[in-house]
Amino acid sequence: MEFNLSYVRKAAEKFENVFVRLGQSEPRYVSYFLEVDSKGNKKNIGPPSLEDWKNARNLLKFLKIFYMVTLKFSGSLHVTSNSFFNELIYMHTNLLQLCKSRDNVLSGMTINMMNKFEKYWGCGANQNFLLYVANVLDPRLKLKYVKFCFGELYDHDIAQLLTKKMRDNLVSLYEFYLKVDEVVDDNRHKQDVNDAIDDMEIDVNTLARFKRHLLEENSVENRNEIERYLVDGCEDPNDDKLDILGW
Repeated sequence: MEFNLSYVRKAAEKFENVFVRLGQSEPRYVSYFLEVDSKGNKKNIGPPSLEDWKNARNLLKFLKIFYMVTLKFSGSLHVTSNSFFNELIYMHTNLLQLCKSRDNVLSGMTINMMNKFEKYWGCGANQNFLLYVANVLDPRLKLKYVKFCFGELYDHDIAQLLTKKMRDNLVSLYEFYLKVDEVVDDNRHKQDVNDAIDDMEIDVNTLARFKRHLLEENSVENRNEIERYLVDGCEDPNDDKLDILGW
């Protein structure tokens, strides 16, 4: 409804001078807003004053932020997960600027919206760090970009804390899929061994345990794979032609 309202206000704004001239030259236009009911109360609100037009323009600035973000997120022909964090920063930056507006109506609306923003996107437990994974896996951005953006949103200590949580979640996700691969490899190995057995008695469980032991010995190196990715330098952030899936 808010976005439909913004369209109406934007369309009406173009005709501001027309409404002003109507008030100056058309008596029926003025009399329409002067009509009263049986109790003497005005039946119609208006006509729009200069203050109303000013508030409408300010409201357009306010709603445009969410309209632009919604347009980008509602796209169905392209991936949107990698743009989520960018739009979050865009929205927060604009809200922060509008909170400082000298216009009391605009700043009041923005402050209320900023409180809602902090409720859902503050540093509390509601944050889903998996939403940031797409940015970290972009070789042009990695964890450095997420850390930088956290610094734009929060103070230094909170930014450091959230960056650590982001890294921990990423490592946990990596280790989860690593263990899934280990189980698949174990099952495949058992099947291969059983197929090769004739009359020999082989302790399959021992072989499986030994394979897990070897994987555990190499687990530090496996975990370091993601650490090396995070430590390596980023690709050019302006390289829009980078094939991330083929990188």
